[in-house]
Amino acid sequence: MSNIIGYTTINSPFSSKSLTGIELAKQDLLNHFKIRKGEKWTDPEFGCDLHLYVFEPLDQATIDAIDEEVYNVISYDPRFEVNESSITVKQDKHSVTVNVKLTYLPTTTATELQIKFDREFEQNAEF
Repeated sequence: MSNIIGYTTINSPFSSKSLTGIELAKQDLLNHFKIRKGEKWTDPEFGCDLHLYVFEPLDQATIDAIDEEVYNVISYDPRFEVNESSITVKQDKHSVTVNVKLTYLPTTTATELQIKFDREFEQNAEF
């Protein structure tokens, strides 16, 4: 895999920092989760609709739909692979939290993503 360098200003408001390797891949994946379907004019199917499930009842159909959304976003990035049966969904009054265990394929490094969508579509994510 070629050496790709990216830049971010997240958590560095007055400067930018360069990212490479797993850190760049993590930021790219988080960015993908932040884009709603239809926002990318060249690819209307690109993005994530997890925000639609915030007020839905957490039944098996909703959990399956959330799992499918998460798999679709992660499978778009060839640098990550979802570990089998590793997506867990938790819902409270105003948010949906998804935990996913991933493998960063270039170095086979295990990592975990926790992403929380709330009613204002503010997203809290941690790797």
